[in-house]
Amino acid sequence: MSRALRRALLVSLAFIVVAVAGRARAATADGPLGKVRRTNDRIMGLLRKQARSPAGAKPIDRELTRVVAQFLDFPELARLALGRHWEARSATERQEFSELLRQLIERSYLKQLRSNLNYTVRYLGEKIVGDQAEISTSIEVKRKGRSEALVIQYKMRRGTGGWMVYDVITDDVSVVRNYRSQFNRIIQRQSYNALLEKLRRKLKDPA
Repeated sequence: MSRALRRALLVSLAFIVVAVAGRARAATADGPLGKVRRTNDRIMGLLRKQARSPAGAKPIDRELTRVVAQFLDFPELARLALGRHWEARSATERQEFSELLRQLIERSYLKQLRSNLNYTVRYLGEKIVGDQAEISTSIEVKRKGRSEALVIQYKMRRGTGGWMVYDVITDDVSVVRNYRSQFNRIIQRQSYNALLEKLRRKLKDPA
């Protein structure tokens, strides 16, 4: 699998599972697996609506981002991604960084939803320890006549907003660790402000 495709999956699969094969594992409606399924159902409904009425894409995009905001723990993801540099930042700086990262992830997510990726998902297990959970899935990706399998793990935690995803791991590659490595390298070689500027420029990039 190409690096570009893997990067796309790391973001898009953090929020959506397209089809679930096999019998459901035991899971309560308000548990982590239940949260994933409800989110998936809502997203798929919105995508079907968008396909029927392309002219209404913008309102649907806004609803998609709202659904994602209720599923992905952006503040926790931002804190973990910035790593040891988080403590040195003021409350205002933390909020700014979290918002920039949120916008970048959401934009990438919406882009991937409109791609031609075709994949199905099987749940391998759900593990809950206190307020932490891990959902393991096997995902078969079909692209240009080829089929490849990935094992995706969703890291979730339970907070005031219920169960939310804060990291995704595929092929032993963690979204959080990947971000943290990139951000730390930029801060060490340049500065924290240089990192913010790079994020802002990325947001302005139409690609």
